[in-house]
Amino acid sequence: TFHSTNKFNSPNPVSSSKDLFQLLVSCSTSCNAGKRISVLAPVIYDLYPLVFDRKELKREVESLLDGIVSYISICCGMEDDGNDDLSSRFGDLLRVWMVDRVGMEGEKRDDLKVFFPLVSEESRKVIRGGCRVRYLAGVVMCQAFLLRLCLKFGYGIPKLELENYLHDCAVQMITGFRSFHFLDIFLRMLLEPVLPVTSPLGHGNEVILRETLYDAVIKMDHAFLGPEGGILLPGRQVKDLALTWSFVADNAIRSVRENGNQTKAISYINAFSESWLLSQLIKWVTSQNGMVDKATSLNVSTPVALIKWLLIVEDQGVRIFECDISKVYAKAVLCKSRVEYEIPVAKISSKYSAENLACMVHERKEDKTADNDLEMIDSMDTVPLSAPCSMKSTAAADGVRKRKEGSNIEEEIPVKFIKYHLCENLVTDKLLSLANDDGLSCGNDVNSPILDEYMREMEQ
Repeated sequence: TFHSTNKFNSPNPVSSSKDLFQLLVSCSTSCNAGKRISVLAPVIYDLYPLVFDRKELKREVESLLDGIVSYISICCGMEDDGNDDLSSRFGDLLRVWMVDRVGMEGEKRDDLKVFFPLVSEESRKVIRGGCRVRYLAGVVMCQAFLLRLCLKFGYGIPKLELENYLHDCAVQMITGFRSFHFLDIFLRMLLEPVLPVTSPLGHGNEVILRETLYDAVIKMDHAFLGPEGGILLPGRQVKDLALTWSFVADNAIRSVRENGNQTKAISYINAFSESWLLSQLIKWVTSQNGMVDKATSLNVSTPVALIKWLLIVEDQGVRIFECDISKVYAKAVLCKSRVEYEIPVAKISSKYSAENLACMVHERKEDKTADNDLEMIDSMDTVPLSAPCSMKSTAAADGVRKRKEGSNIEEEIPVKFIKYHLCENLVTDKLLSLANDDGLSCGNDVNSPILDEYMREMEQ
């Protein structure tokens, strides 16, 4: 066997992994594309510790991974006429491949987590519950994708150069793989709070990788998923990808805005509004209810505007969201967009009238003790960002009362933070206009003059 003849006796573990790769390729030549890719899982499993624990072997691992990625791209270009169910004995097979690491993870180790460390827990749940071979192939592609990108960390490459390399490499692999299941798993992974590479890479590098992947998936040309790229995905699959991608785009725009990069936020919005995925999603939705002739009049140039429109269309009877959790996630996006309008009194410009301030602030000057309470409004960030159709419902607290203890500051005036919706009337008017116009007109929140004025005040 491979374990007894190669792996334990070879002075070079990369050479052993290369031999295994060649063996699996030769043994699967008569199989369909999904199976050819799926059988490479043990190779990726063997390379994972070499990438993070054996830095002196990185160059050799990189060369082998390049070969694996190229082979996967070739397989993805083949016709795949089979999609068998994954064998119920897959768990037993995992234990065979991990026999050399028995005891390293403890008696209660999660075999799937050890064997597939670079995918989300939600993907492992799908495998655990029984999936098809094509889905497993998508998991293997996702592992190879992330492992290939992780190789570039640790070389001391300048940040800008590293980001450019990661961006180009990611776009090249995504375009080469052009697989629905890979993209679905990958995009849902970007909705998780952190990527599964946080533990081996560290938080700082995870942030760099996440921001680079945001940039890649939003700005790249997605037309390779259509007939021009030699692929004919069913309309519902394109719709599902476009919807998940819209959630990712909203996260990305929100992230760069929080970092103060308004220029990049605008570039993301422009890329979103011009995307092939957006046009295909609108085309699919309007074709379901006989409103194709009104598609050109839509104004859904931001993820939030799109999601508003989709929720209204679904309420009119067109099933957009494949599960209730996905719909809850969409509503959470709208809630978070509303929360962005909540501002502390201290940030309000002096141009606002004293009457408005009096309505917003509750001062308790008469009580200067250390036990003064401040009521704080909870952020909608408590909404989990895991995969929309796999998220578990979580209970969000109604509010948080924070008590200041041991404060010796004199003459301190407690300030009450309240919701002050600058655009509340504007949003309400838009929703009413949507409902009155069959849900086929949606305003652009970014172009709101009130919000623009507020943003200018905040930046000063």
